[in-house]
Amino acid sequence: MLRCSIVLPIQRRQVLQDYLARHGGCTIKELSVHFGVSEMTIRRDLEFLGKQGSIARAHGGAIHVDKLYGEPALPDKQARNPEVKEKLAAYAVQRFVSDGDVLILEGGTTVTRMASYFTQSQLTLMTNGMDALQQLRSLAGRHTVLCCGGMLREPSGTFVGPEAEAYFARYHARTAFLSSLSFTLEAGFTDPNLMDTQVKKAMIQSAERTIMLLDSSKIGSRSFATVARLDEISALVTDSGVPEHVREACELMNCELHVVE
Repeated sequence: MLRCSIVLPIQRRQVLQDYLARHGGCTIKELSVHFGVSEMTIRRDLEFLGKQGSIARAHGGAIHVDKLYGEPALPDKQARNPEVKEKLAAYAVQRFVSDGDVLILEGGTTVTRMASYFTQSQLTLMTNGMDALQQLRSLAGRHTVLCCGGMLREPSGTFVGPEAEAYFARYHARTAFLSSLSFTLEAGFTDPNLMDTQVKKAMIQSAERTIMLLDSSKIGSRSFATVARLDEISALVTDSGVPEHVREACELMNCELHVVE
């Protein structure tokens, strides 16, 4: 029971949503007992979450709505939580990059931000992203910058397809830095486009370790295709909004969890 451990309604509703996501659905009575509040309070919380589209009311209780997210436009991706993405990118460079490293940087908006923070020497930087390549251009005098070929996808600004996949299969990197659109424990890290997903899988296979950068707002939703499961990555770098059940899963699956404040 969580009586007295949650003070504000917004905190209780977030934990309630996480609880339903883990269990799929519960009765109002079960939720009342678990959270130590009245059934009327639970009904109000469920009504609020229902309006947000997070849950659906069922007879005597509620079920979690597992939204399937499609691909947002690139400007929308760039505008989503930019301050958090900057912090994650800066931390990843400081914590996981050393002089002389061979690195793979996927073309997403969070990983692309890492280009501004490299202070190490003699790096080899490989990417499949047009925006990432543009950000890395100024580093080409001090580092080796490589980009794969393939078919250019306009929505993501990334090179995809068999040629891109084969490119990363030819090389061996110390670290691959990835992100994704969504994450749940059941589906793993997911993206809306299968061609992008396949290139990311090739990146993972080419690297000794994979570091996933993911702002916590992406946790709890899923998209079309799985990039990787939690136990297939070396570390998850996220912010303080990461739910407790994800923290626990990282510990169980020996995935390093790095929470950036």
